[in-house]
Amino acid sequence: MGGRFCAKQPACLETTRNVYTVRPATRPAFLLAAVVGLIAAGPTSVFAQQVGGGFLDTQSDTLDAIHDAALATPNATTPVPLSNLYATAPGLEQQIRTSQWRVGLLAPLMYNSNAEEIPVGGTPTGMTSPVGNISWAAPLGNLPLRVTVNANGEMDRYFKAPSVDLDKAGVSGRLQYVDPTNDQALSPYFAFGARWDYTSTFADQISARQDYNFGFNKRFNFDGNLRPVPIAPDTSSATVWSFGLTTFYQRRMREPQLSSSALFVIPSVSYAISKDWNASLAVEFLWRWYDVDSFGFSGRDDEILPIGTLEYIIPTSVFGSDKTAMLFGRPALDFQLSYLKVASTFPGVTFYQWNAGATLKMGWQF
Repeated sequence: MGGRFCAKQPACLETTRNVYTVRPATRPAFLLAAVVGLIAAGPTSVFAQQVGGGFLDTQSDTLDAIHDAALATPNATTPVPLSNLYATAPGLEQQIRTSQWRVGLLAPLMYNSNAEEIPVGGTPTGMTSPVGNISWAAPLGNLPLRVTVNANGEMDRYFKAPSVDLDKAGVSGRLQYVDPTNDQALSPYFAFGARWDYTSTFADQISARQDYNFGFNKRFNFDGNLRPVPIAPDTSSATVWSFGLTTFYQRRMREPQLSSSALFVIPSVSYAISKDWNASLAVEFLWRWYDVDSFGFSGRDDEILPIGTLEYIIPTSVFGSDKTAMLFGRPALDFQLSYLKVASTFPGVTFYQWNAGATLKMGWQF
């Protein structure tokens, strides 16, 4: 079987690397305020033995990429966090004048062709993975730097495969160089993220991780005739086509182990079809090297994940007024299709997976 954990039996954690037993974790103390999953606290669980990331790494990386694709559309209406995997995300390389608070919610309904992420016989199922986040961003004095801090919570539910249900809570910070005169400039950044994984309803903690990311974004904006948009602090209104590249190195520390290192290369493109419609495509190439386990074995996962997104921005006229549209989070509907292919040196981990569905996106800025 492919790497997975026994969510209905919190004392069991199974991977393709080896099988381990885990003592049940203590329950966390949470405060979910304003959005799903805003964390107040989360203790560290106690494990009997070390264990690799396996299912947890692949599943979370895939859903992170799908969610970020919905947040990265060329939509100047719905507020989104100023941190994203894709260089073509709105405002990602722009400096802001003052600090901002942003709150967001993604409510997806999807089809998943292989919930357990196994080579043969995976369960095709409907699923949902609602995500709530709250973020704060601010310029760092008069320097060409911006800091962004996020807190989020996520609940993954597989309708026909409840054994892989997973809840997640996380916090992250990002320090990024942004040229205040050129939103198409090379934009290096450092990001840190901590995440805690739980069985269904945040009942028992099964894993904790810390990610350290070093990378850069670079985008190229063009008008409707594919002519380069001149350099300026904000070129979004003149941009119809945007091409971007994100590359970063990641060091992931996981408890229980295995920890890993990874390289991400993510080209992306977005197209503003009209005021209400847009489309985007991104392809995530990921190479992850796991540390040596207790048996002296070290493995690698190679992944490719193309994601297509078609977005409809619900017009303000539907709500009757701009104030009402703002109250409802200036919503948009994102229709997505993705294909994940994983090749691994670990036995029984090579597999593929389709995801397709629609997501309601809402955001508020303060």
